[in-house]
Amino acid sequence: MSRKFSALLLCVFMVVAACISVYRLSHITIESSVLSLLPQSGEDSYSKAVEKEFIKRLNSQVIFAISRGDSDSQNKALNENSSDTSPDKSIYEIADSFTDEVRKSPYIENIKSKISDKEQLESAAFVYKYKTAFIDEKLKHEIASGNYPQKILAKLYSGFSGVSSAEIKNDLLMVGRNLATTLSSDSSIRVENGHLVASDDRNNKWVLIFVTLNDDSMSTAVASDFAQATDNLINKIQKNYPSVSVLKKGAVFYSDYAASTSQREITLLGLITTIGIFTLIFFVYRSFIPVFLTIGSVLCGIICALGITTLIYDEINLIIIGMCLSVIGIVCDYTIYFSTLRIGQSESSFETIRRLVKPLSFAVITDLCAYLIILLSPVRAVSQMALFCMCTITFACLFVIVIEPYFLKNLKREKLPFESFFNGYLTFIRQRKISYSIIAILCICSVFAFINLKHNDDPMSFQRMPDSLKTQELKINSLLNTSENLKYILINADDDETLLERNEKLREKLSLAVTEGKLKNYLTAKINSESTQKVDCIFLNERKTIIQNELKKHGLNLEASDYHCEILKPQDFFSSSIGELYSSLYYKNDRTSSLMVVLEDVTDTEGIKNIASSIEGSSYLDHRGNLTEVFKMYREIFLKVIFIFMGCILLVSTFRVGFKRALVGTFFSLLSIGMALFVLQLCGYKVNLFSELGLIVLLGIGINYNIFMSSSKIDVTSIIAIFTALTTTLMTIGILIFSSVDAIKCFAICLVTGIICAFILSVMMPKTEKS
Repeated sequence: MSRKFSALLLCVFMVVAACISVYRLSHITIESSVLSLLPQSGEDSYSKAVEKEFIKRLNSQVIFAISRGDSDSQNKALNENSSDTSPDKSIYEIADSFTDEVRKSPYIENIKSKISDKEQLESAAFVYKYKTAFIDEKLKHEIASGNYPQKILAKLYSGFSGVSSAEIKNDLLMVGRNLATTLSSDSSIRVENGHLVASDDRNNKWVLIFVTLNDDSMSTAVASDFAQATDNLINKIQKNYPSVSVLKKGAVFYSDYAASTSQREITLLGLITTIGIFTLIFFVYRSFIPVFLTIGSVLCGIICALGITTLIYDEINLIIIGMCLSVIGIVCDYTIYFSTLRIGQSESSFETIRRLVKPLSFAVITDLCAYLIILLSPVRAVSQMALFCMCTITFACLFVIVIEPYFLKNLKREKLPFESFFNGYLTFIRQRKISYSIIAILCICSVFAFINLKHNDDPMSFQRMPDSLKTQELKINSLLNTSENLKYILINADDDETLLERNEKLREKLSLAVTEGKLKNYLTAKINSESTQKVDCIFLNERKTIIQNELKKHGLNLEASDYHCEILKPQDFFSSSIGELYSSLYYKNDRTSSLMVVLEDVTDTEGIKNIASSIEGSSYLDHRGNLTEVFKMYREIFLKVIFIFMGCILLVSTFRVGFKRALVGTFFSLLSIGMALFVLQLCGYKVNLFSELGLIVLLGIGINYNIFMSSSKIDVTSIIAIFTALTTTLMTIGILIFSSVDAIKCFAICLVTGIICAFILSVMMPKTEKS
């Protein structure tokens, strides 16, 4: 009666845990960002929301570049030998046609490829009207210099300068002319035939099209649709005009590639895995019951773990939960051991589970001790992972002990396959010379691996993106004269005036940093604060009077009007054609105003960080650096976890079999780790977060092998059970070695190599005393 009550109680708890999970997941924060795994600082959640807004804007940018080719002669030759339906169609017309097709997409928020004559005149008038809003320190220094009157004289007497009497009267200092030159020199883009054009190093013209995607485009499905539609359009253009080259750049294309690649791999590898496991289980047991029971134990563990974790924590990180799911490789072995022991037994299933409880408990306790220590970690995400894994292991084990005996009362098969083969294997591998030779080889490989141990925390190195996309991105970067190595400084303030004042201070320090070689260049809003605009207006009038008197000494009696400076508001600037380039870098709501400053090729990170920290409300942002910091932190934590796990193996094993045998088991675990690292290095990879995660799972599975093999009365039954567990793990995780994602591949290499070594070494474990 107590057995049935325990089974009923576990089922009820599963249902309750499932209900709690569903309810809590709809009320707690679901975080998917890798950066959220960093230890929390004093920065408030609102600042993080502002940062996310800018990241979303950066990811929504798409750029297309269209060119005719290297030369007109080449184009003519190509057109004569192709299906080009309109060989005389200009590149501008082709670009217009391409733009019109792209504009039809429902995911487009804005698109810019042309500037009309009217817009150019309005831009020039805008700069002329709000002169003081754009004057920088360099121009002020030039106007204040003693030789500036001579520069004005040179332009007045030059026949090619085009200085009119109206310009002299209204802008004696020629501020508008200087600003027009300065603003245009900051960009490699020029306007030709109303189109935005840039030239490459071979002097080929490229028409540029700038696209901003709407919020819906951030989803995987929409990214796939947009990328597919874009590819179809590019193929159509290149089919009709074979001489035309179309380049594309945008995070949406990388996102689509990663998602489509992962989907194909999951579909293919998942199909192979499913067929393989069902075939293997049926071949060994001639029944599908063990398969469903394995799935049941895993689901029981995950559901109960999710219920408890969501009940305790107010925020769940999906990345950590994804890492936790690797514990499935440990818990699914429990059902396989029990199913194997049931074959050919005359005893009841409850008597069999009674014999299995002791070794099963020791295996579970070893894992729980390791995760219990990890649970005490001050890093919230790590303790969350430890709790989830502890609960998964505990409840999966309870499912095997309490519920599975009711379903495994008898299995039709009376004899396990290949018993004679495995008997021969045990006899061979246990020969002293063979055992010592294997251990010696593993020792040599392990020592080599530990001596040459190197780590890699750069997340970009784990992403293998197609060369075609990378080549196109680099080409567009060269056209725009920008770098792919971008960092950012985020400025926050309570109002626009304070924001622009802080931006001015930052511009001054960054300009000095460029001169000192701390970074290549920077991009920020050109607009000055209202207070600076007023001061500059006074400065211009003072200099106008001085220079006007200087010109009189040269016989020029010019009557010039005073500068009547109009104040430019930030909202007017960012909504203008001049400020459109910077509009994505500006964000304002009821609480704060924010501005993003783009940094190119930072060579002195600490120096730039000090500049950012010296200005109130400013913070240095390096997304790649932050990701690297996350990966480094968790790699170091997981390294400690590995040592803790091995300490728990030694401690629990000492209690179970004595210190000497425990030392042997711990040493074998160390050899498995060493061999895994050796193969990882042979494959050209360094130790990273994912490979260490594989080592943790390896220790959990390896201790299972050691305990069940050393506790077994019938060696051949245990070795077949362990081999079946090994094979299922190879089918579920080992298949990931063929993944194109390096992070997944590193995890699989370490786990697969390690558990194969653990399987070989398990038969060499000293037997425990039979009571």
